[in-house]
Amino acid sequence: MPVIQDRTDRPRSTERGAALIVSLILLLIMTIIGISAMNSARLEVSMAGMMQREEAALRGAERALSVAERYTEDTVGAFDDLVDGHYLAEDEDKPVTSETDWSGYLSLGAAEVSELGEHDEFIVEYEGLVTLPGSALNDGGDAIAGDKVNAYRITSRSENDGKAVRIIESIYTKLYNPMAP
Repeated sequence: MPVIQDRTDRPRSTERGAALIVSLILLLIMTIIGISAMNSARLEVSMAGMMQREEAALRGAERALSVAERYTEDTVGAFDDLVDGHYLAEDEDKPVTSETDWSGYLSLGAAEVSELGEHDEFIVEYEGLVTLPGSALNDGGDAIAGDKVNAYRITSRSENDGKAVRIIESIYTKLYNPMAP
């Protein structure tokens, strides 16, 4: 009867540890892939959060613009540039409305207009009379070239946690003269 030799009886000099080296390399590759996936996920969460803040700031600026248009429509009497947030087209102190920092300018915010959010504000600039060619502003419905309307540039701004700022600007017109008492 033949003797079956046990594999554990082999001399240890033939084992070179190849399985250990291969498993360590695979573990290193899997660790690098895992760290990369975690960094990617963290970046995506950060981007999603910023998009939410930007969207909230945009909604706030749109709300402020709507409030500003109602405010402009409801303002009766002379348009006075002595009121915070009111500017005339020729004002030298007129703000550069495309800048995100309005700290040096007078604007109307939540303290003056109750419908605004805490970080929403707007300014109204009276641009003067504007001629609308071919408009039909008269009651008869016929278009009379040269009808004039009073134009306002309304700029609203909303900030969200100091990280997202949105500025929206529109031109608003109305018929009656705001400079008349």
